[in-house]
Amino acid sequence: MTSKEIFQEVLKSPELQEIFKISKENLDKEDFNVKSEYPVIEIIKAIISGQDNHRSKDAIFQNIQKQIMQL
Repeated sequence: MTSKEIFQEVLKSPELQEIFKISKENLDKEDFNVKSEYPVIEIIKAIISGQDNHRSKDAIFQNIQKQIMQL
């Protein structure tokens, strides 16, 4: 599975709609290569990209921390 395919599968999760209050219509518009207005979507992308690029867990975590600090 490619990163884009994994991303699309994650977006199908009902929890994203329920917990983060993101409509299905908005989730359907999300693109792996385009910056999202939803911080949680950007964090999901960081995790998928980090795994795909064989980054260490520490590097992935640092990337997520940076994104959180920019909120």
